[in-house]
Amino acid sequence: MSLKKIIDVGSVNSLLKKGVINKEGVRLIDCSFAVSSRPDWKEFEQEGYGEFKSLMAAPSPSRKLYQAGHIPEAVHVDLDIATYPSRYQRFQQYRADLFEKYAQMIGLNKQEHFIFYGKGAFGGMLFASKVAWIFKSYGHENISLIDGGFDLWKKNGYEVSIEDVKLPVGNWKAEDEFKKYVITFQELEAKKEGKETQFIENTSEINFLDSRIRGQFEGTQETGLDPHLVNGSRIKGFKNLPSSELLTKEGTLKSEDDIRSWMTKNGYVENQPVITSCNAGIQAALLAYVIDAVVPSSTPPRVYNGSLKEMELRAPKKISEGPQHLPH
Repeated sequence: MSLKKIIDVGSVNSLLKKGVINKEGVRLIDCSFAVSSRPDWKEFEQEGYGEFKSLMAAPSPSRKLYQAGHIPEAVHVDLDIATYPSRYQRFQQYRADLFEKYAQMIGLNKQEHFIFYGKGAFGGMLFASKVAWIFKSYGHENISLIDGGFDLWKKNGYEVSIEDVKLPVGNWKAEDEFKKYVITFQELEAKKEGKETQFIENTSEINFLDSRIRGQFEGTQETGLDPHLVNGSRIKGFKNLPSSELLTKEGTLKSEDDIRSWMTKNGYVENQPVITSCNAGIQAALLAYVIDAVVPSSTPPRVYNGSLKEMELRAPKKISEGPQHLPH
């Protein structure tokens, strides 16, 4: 089935009424996520890494959020299980062969079309777009994101379920497409043969887009992650395109024309590669997903899953500190 990358709640409701969800090659995936403190990465490495069966059986605030109410037939993906905490990254991605096992345990199959949605911030699209981008990085291209998420679904008066949906083990296969959709710190600091500049310094040739809110980018507002990095941490030469500004006051995405105009106004250069970043690769995934939807390209955006903390620890000279008075 061919569906748009951004899909409205009415279309999803029609698919549900027609009995398409979970029966005709379409899976509905709830990405409800309860934000919590960063787990101890050393402890997780020893006790939890890749142990999906035990992780799925353990109490989960995100699963409780899903069980409190969701779109009927939707299965839950827990971002804290789909990824793991590493030394530098809150949401480090597993090797393809390991993530494949988790997706199969959820009940997902190859050739299916996945529709993602979430609850809360950014029209329910913040964590949903992150999970969607993760699946893209494992080679799954048939995906959609519900505009407005669960909150808009409820606002429209559509049916809500509290069933904990369990599907038979699936046959989904993962491919390693990381280099197409994700960029690592090692790649950012790498130098091309015969050149003195690092990849991250090519800001005139690449759209390096910081998706955090303007106050965090300019050093006037806390990130909520690392208090000692709060005031004025940003990467030299990056442009600020806050993911929050993609949305209307009603919590839905702005029109494609408005988004393209906003991108240009804030420094986006057409036909240049795109790298998105933020505090943990979450807002960056939403920005990347929307750019991929409204400005289709043979070279899709790549998301940096790290944070400014990783940058500071590994390459402190890349960080600009102090309030930044930049044009809006």
